[in-house]
Amino acid sequence: MSVLLRIAFILAGALLLGLAANEALRAVGHWYEMNRAQSESDLSQAFVIALAVHAACVLAGGWFGNLLFRHWRRERASAERS
Repeated sequence: MSVLLRIAFILAGALLLGLAANEALRAVGHWYEMNRAQSESDLSQAFVIALAVHAACVLAGGWFGNLLFRHWRRERASAERS
């Protein structure tokens, strides 16, 4: 049960941070496309950067979800001891 719960925490953290990054990157990408991009090469380069940032945010969200799980487990264990 604990393994499934840990996986759920990790997936939830990755999903939440991934969705937040997606919304932010969409707004920045639209602004860049309208104001700064001068060619298709600029757009493809921006797309690759956005994918890298999104992947980093998903990994960071998973790491944060794991931290939250460990904190929750520690709090639960100390409450049971008291």
